Amino acid sequence: MPELTRDRLEPLVMRALLSWGATPGVARCVAEHLVESELSGHPSHGVGQMLGYRGLVESGECDIAAEPAVVGTTGAVTRIDAKSGMGHPAMALAVSCASESAAELGVGLASIVRCGHTGRMGAWAQRAASQGMASVMFTAWGEPPFTVALGPGSGPALHTNPLTIGVPAQRGHLVLDMATSAIAEGKVMIAATHGTPLPDGAALDAEGRPTADAAAVLAGGTLLPAGGYKGFGLAALIEALAVGLVGADASGMTPVSGALVLCIRADLFRPPEEQIASAEALRTRLHDSGQSMEVLAPGELERRALATSDSIEVDEEVLALLEDAG
Repeated sequence: MPELTRDRLEPLVMRALLSWGATPGVARCVAEHLVESELSGHPSHGVGQMLGYRGLVESGECDIAAEPAVVGTTGAVTRIDAKSGMGHPAMALAVSCASESAAELGVGLASIVRCGHTGRMGAWAQRAASQGMASVMFTAWGEPPFTVALGPGSGPALHTNPLTIGVPAQRGHLVLDMATSAIAEGKVMIAATHGTPLPDGAALDAEGRPTADAAAVLAGGTLLPAGGYKGFGLAALIEALAVGLVGADASGMTPVSGALVLCIRADLFRPPEEQIASAEALRTRLHDSGQSMEVLAPGELERRALATSDSIEVDEEVLALLEDAG
């Protein structure tokens, strides 16, 4: 596949988004996020998403020109309407608002309704940690077609509703970013493109049989939850929080999707140097637990990829889309 540098790829993505009707601010936010996801080792959340975004824009499901707006504040709580637009700028606004509230009050909470695809959630926890904030973030969709089933003998009832947690640290912030399904949908698309098998226990085919064939999953199959019933329950409660609690499923809301962002000032309970020292002691313990295998702290794989990546492989179909649109 063709390889492009960040300096070459970001403007291509941005120009394509502008040609579809995005404002410069939205286009820049989305382009930077997609390219950074590639460099962080997550092409499933990278520029290949532009194929899906184009379909959403053309079908009218995404208002690419929309910019998120604050529609209400109460104490430490900020309510945001993404206006059926891209989720990336909405998440950027939510982290900013929640961090500002936390800086003043110790904690800050931001909700988002009518939220489009938010990209790689770990990037938003990383942003919060860089502002001295610990964070917990949920995103969820509450409308069909659903993609996650409890197991053989059950139909899909949930989406891959991710959970993200970030804690400031010295040698790279600690960031957990996980889908509540055994594998993220974007990784299924990547596996189908390259013809690589899925992990065992990750998916069912259209007949409800376990499969490692990504193409079979895309042809009417379903994903399985991470950790069995525990991941299924976690996904359900994330939807209850990020959709039901914030009102993303209220009458007239479309899409039925939302997010909840909690920021906690990292020096709220103890001096910042003590909190940092505790995080680094945890990191060292995790590293030292490795015997015949390497054990990393959450977020280190992404930081390692960013430190070593300087070019991005781009699928020819995606590159053609970008060049034609731009």
